[in-house]
Amino acid sequence: MKLMRVVKFVLWTVIYIVLLQTAWKSRALHFMLRLWLCAASSAAILAAMIPFFGFLPMLLGAVITIFANRKHLKIFLRYKDFLKYLAACFAIGFLMNMAGEIGVPGINNATLYQIKQLLLFYVLWRLLRHECKQGRPFRETIRILMLMPAIGVFLLLGWLTIIPMFRKGLFGEEGHDFLALER
Repeated sequence: MKLMRVVKFVLWTVIYIVLLQTAWKSRALHFMLRLWLCAASSAAILAAMIPFFGFLPMLLGAVITIFANRKHLKIFLRYKDFLKYLAACFAIGFLMNMAGEIGVPGINNATLYQIKQLLLFYVLWRLLRHECKQGRPFRETIRILMLMPAIGVFLLLGWLTIIPMFRKGLFGEEGHDFLALER
């Protein structure tokens, strides 16, 4: 068991280092930093409004941002394969966590965690293999994989994207594919 822990630790460390280096070179981390700075500003605005108006600004803001960002959200439709794989990762995580909470006879939580990690690794491997066969560079695949969930949540809840100046500064001109690798 100790040997397996060491192998797992080395494997995941190598994977994280490769992903981090690739994300840095593809400028995905730079984009994420700008995105999280805007998200913090949106959260501060929302936190200031909640004591006075309750959670109504949050619901109203979600509706307004979805409407304001509808053209940017359409870009996600170009990446249907990524959406499928991200949904599979979410489903695997959700189902394995539920199985851990409910309890599966004969399987402890540590084993369920290992199974979940292996399934997520397999899904990532399938995605990377599929995209390489399609001719997409590895760096661009990692960029899209990292940015898609964060940008999706931000486009749904980011108040600053209501203002066209901030939206243009973050995502570029209308129709610009901000997920693709910048050339």
